[in-house]
Amino acid sequence: MSPSRATIVCLVVCLLAPRSHADGSCSSPWENLGQELAGTNGLPGLVGSGPLAADTQVSLGLFNALGGSLASLVVGASGLDAAFKGGVMVPNPDVIVPQLTSAMGTVEISATWPAGIPVGTAAYFQWWVSDPGGPAGFAASNGLRATTPDVPFPASWVNGTDCANEPDVQSLVYDADTVILRQSQCTNFEGPFMYLLFGSDTALLLDTGAGNINIRNVVDREIANWLLDNGKTSIDLIVAHTHGHGDHWQGDSQFVGRPDTTIVGISTQAVIDFYGFQQWPHDLRQLDLGGRVIDVLGIPGHQAAHIALYDRNSNLLLTGDTLYPGFLFIFGAVSQGNFAIYKDSIARLVAFTSDKPVTWVMGNHIEMTSTPGVAYPYGTSVQPFEHTIQLGREHLLELDAAIQAMGSNPVQEVHDDFIIDPSF
Repeated sequence: MSPSRATIVCLVVCLLAPRSHADGSCSSPWENLGQELAGTNGLPGLVGSGPLAADTQVSLGLFNALGGSLASLVVGASGLDAAFKGGVMVPNPDVIVPQLTSAMGTVEISATWPAGIPVGTAAYFQWWVSDPGGPAGFAASNGLRATTPDVPFPASWVNGTDCANEPDVQSLVYDADTVILRQSQCTNFEGPFMYLLFGSDTALLLDTGAGNINIRNVVDREIANWLLDNGKTSIDLIVAHTHGHGDHWQGDSQFVGRPDTTIVGISTQAVIDFYGFQQWPHDLRQLDLGGRVIDVLGIPGHQAAHIALYDRNSNLLLTGDTLYPGFLFIFGAVSQGNFAIYKDSIARLVAFTSDKPVTWVMGNHIEMTSTPGVAYPYGTSVQPFEHTIQLGREHLLELDAAIQAMGSNPVQEVHDDFIIDPSF
């Protein structure tokens, strides 16, 4: 389905409007169509971020273009793929929005995706940059197709409000190869989230919960379903962790002795050894599950062995307890120097995601209510009006700006969607 020209104009107006914080849901709506045309700095790049759900944040970023140059965002209701200025014009040029690149050759347009765009609607985007280093005085980014997706998230998670009927673990099939698990707060007030990611060769289970649940049975059931859907009889399993706090590995013992299963230890050295870090936490590692590459970053600060994972297939950024809708605890912020470590980790996450699409930032807990800036008291086990688990990259930028502004004097700071909570 293609939107009308009027809808495209609406989208462009939206992209030039003020920012808003994210809410809602989606799968992976951005498709890279290629067709870059090199200029002075090589190939410019276009990255789209955001779920394209109603009233959620969406960003279009240009990078590696000529600095201080005129850049035109071409937006179309359909694809054109026509020869132009020595390259290929990907969108039908229904609307053209001129911008000036920064000295670093970047532009970012961010705003709120409008309501009322039907599921399956596609829009096409590409930057064209005035550049004497291009074959006809122009360089061009890759094209992107953005398609409004279906909504995968539930209206509410198991949250302690109906212990007679809630399952101990709620399973959500986010896409064909991704399952999100949430432990009921009826079994533990922490109510942690866990993630099961499938590649063609290996499945990765990230965290095993806070105990008092049979997480092995749930995971085995989801693996059996995936094997049936994919015509396979077996798959290797890696049991790993976002970090070493006890509410994320209490179910590990249930996987001891399970065939074709590797359990990653929770110490910093175990994490370094398994992923092959050479300069922890500053180097970047990859875990290939078979046609599904996961980027692994060390992000200590909340806890010494903490990692973040970026899934190149779904564009999910998994941030554990470092960023989620709740209390962002920084233990020993002053006495152990962990605030500086935390700040460095967040800055590296920002830099890492600067040229990558991020559909959602997914953490391990929900402690905020649906009212901006209001959290449930820590330890609450009944949370009927929870914030959504999903955040956006804009929340990562918001967190980074806030903690950098604190300098070397961390303080508790309440934001709409999280609370920075350093301890001394």
